[in-house]
Amino acid sequence: MPLIKIILGSTRPNRFGAQPAAWLMELAKEHPEATFELIDLKEVNLPLLDEPQPALSGNYTQEHTKAWAKTIGEADGFVIVTGEYNYSIPGALKNAIDFLAAEWRYKPVAFVGYGAAAGGARAISHLQNVAANVGWFDLRDSLALVNYWEKLDENHQYQFSDDQTQTAHKLLKNVAFWAEKLKPVRDEIAAQKADA
Repeated sequence: MPLIKIILGSTRPNRFGAQPAAWLMELAKEHPEATFELIDLKEVNLPLLDEPQPALSGNYTQEHTKAWAKTIGEADGFVIVTGEYNYSIPGALKNAIDFLAAEWRYKPVAFVGYGAAAGGARAISHLQNVAANVGWFDLRDSLALVNYWEKLDENHQYQFSDDQTQTAHKLLKNVAFWAEKLKPVRDEIAAQKADA
């Protein structure tokens, strides 16, 4: 059974991203075809990139990098929840991505964004560019939460629509499907490297 990590990409106090991340985890209970785990970058608490060698070397020297590599390496796919900061992604998210290389590769990814009029779509677009270089299998499944503050109730809880819920279920199903399909490919690549 594939393991999908839902990554909460904002570390700000009172960040809205915690709500869609928790919502996705709740919806994931209806997807027994995979195991879902929430990864909060605020809890991971990585420093600014401090490895002396590029991630492509695979030579990680810092204990926090090794722990992060284990967390990401065991995953079979990802859903990334991102805010949009100045038309791009949060610095903490980009930093977390840049720490690693091989651990990200050949794994499906989908995105949930939030923000103002674009609903995080520009941040998602930047992540799709990153995906091409990191080696993610970008499913192009995404959900953009436009002007999210307009749909908060009196308790400041976002009211997800039926359409958003339907899109999220499709997104989760697709990530789980491709995570399962790509696992043999990753195993084959790992075996080839071991024989080289």
